Amino acid sequence: MNFRIKGKLILFAIVGLCEIAQAQQVAEQGLPPAVNTLRSYQDASISRDSGNYQPLDLLNDFYPSIEVVVSKHDNIRRRSDIQEEDLKVMVKPALAYRTNIGRHDFYAAYQGNFTFHQDFESEDSEAHRLDGKLGLDLTRRWDLQLFAGIGTAYEERGVSGSRDFFTFSNDGIGSSPDQVDFVNYGVDLIFGRKIGILQGVIGYDYYGTSYDSSPLSGEFNFEDSRDREAESLHLDVDWKFADRTSLFGRIQQTETSYDRSDAGLDNTQVDFLLGLRWRASGALSGSVAFGATERDFEDPGREDYEGATYYANLSYAINPFSVVGLSASRALEEPGDALADFYESDFWGVTWNHALSPRWTFNAYAKFVDDQYNSARNDEFFDWGLGLGYIWRDWLTAGLFYGEIERRSNLLGLDYDERYFGLRISSDLRNLFGGGNKEGKLDPPYSYGERTKTSQSRSDN
Repeated sequence: MNFRIKGKLILFAIVGLCEIAQAQQVAEQGLPPAVNTLRSYQDASISRDSGNYQPLDLLNDFYPSIEVVVSKHDNIRRRSDIQEEDLKVMVKPALAYRTNIGRHDFYAAYQGNFTFHQDFESEDSEAHRLDGKLGLDLTRRWDLQLFAGIGTAYEERGVSGSRDFFTFSNDGIGSSPDQVDFVNYGVDLIFGRKIGILQGVIGYDYYGTSYDSSPLSGEFNFEDSRDREAESLHLDVDWKFADRTSLFGRIQQTETSYDRSDAGLDNTQVDFLLGLRWRASGALSGSVAFGATERDFEDPGREDYEGATYYANLSYAINPFSVVGLSASRALEEPGDALADFYESDFWGVTWNHALSPRWTFNAYAKFVDDQYNSARNDEFFDWGLGLGYIWRDWLTAGLFYGEIERRSNLLGLDYDERYFGLRISSDLRNLFGGGNKEGKLDPPYSYGERTKTSQSRSDN
């Protein structure tokens, strides 16, 4: 294969990966949300597209990968009073495995994140996540999806939805990042996935979250006050009325219980959603949906919530080498501190992925987040960044990036600005170790790299 043909294959692989990046949400670029908030960007179907309809077309194989990120920050702990520079190194190994067991499919994945700091070692952390999915092909009409996950994560300082270290006097600055342990499992019974234009899903989902953090001044029994369990039932309907186009709807009820002696925060939430989905075809693809959320607390003295929700994820291919993505949403979120009962989060984001040549890629993104807490607190985030990547080999990519983050709050001492730049090296080790296509095919399956595939049920269409 000469370089011209090989270069075209690489270029088309780039565009495919650009579309995957958009599917993973602009929210995951730059400053991430808090652990609980991030879940709604990844796999809470009421605020994002239902995972039941996202294909998992991985081949039967092992998928090892690793990413190393080295970055220099001018305000590493995102303080409002002083600027603290530091060098941060993140190592992110991952391993996924997919296979078929007769007519049934099985998928498991591990993801790790080891973070090190040159000066502020108290900010060092480890995160681990293990997910799995078993898809049972029961009959021509019925499928059963079983999924589960367990892991430990750490919340970065100053992210949307996290608690603040700066409003407390008991050594909040010196405290390490909050550790969050979580477990989830569930089941979806799917009707009609293989036979017709009308599909239905009834499902159950459990999600438990526990925080391992030191109590700070002003927060009584802080650590236990945020631990919670949530159980939900949902009913989905999808009507495919044209090729690659469908209407979908969801009704979901969620019961949330806090592990504390005061049950006042326990609540029942009901969500409704109606949307339109275009599968990847032609220049424009994506999904839009509108709905409503109602939350009632056990404590009659607490403020209940009733409001509209929406989301839009659109991907537009300007040409075969350039893709623009737009995202917008409003969702009700669980707070990261003990001072508010909930917060409403509005999100708007745009990203642009462009292939400069068969080996050079360019990426730019910008996003705005407006968090309105029922405690009258209001935080606004503006986050943007640029990236330049180079494909050294079909299994190795390196790139430079630059980003800026700004938070403005109506609470004193929460504003901050941060600038950072760094180097990112990513490797798909499957080809390096001889896995997958032995002839060195450059374009991976469409779903490769989508690390949220096991967070909810993922069906093969």
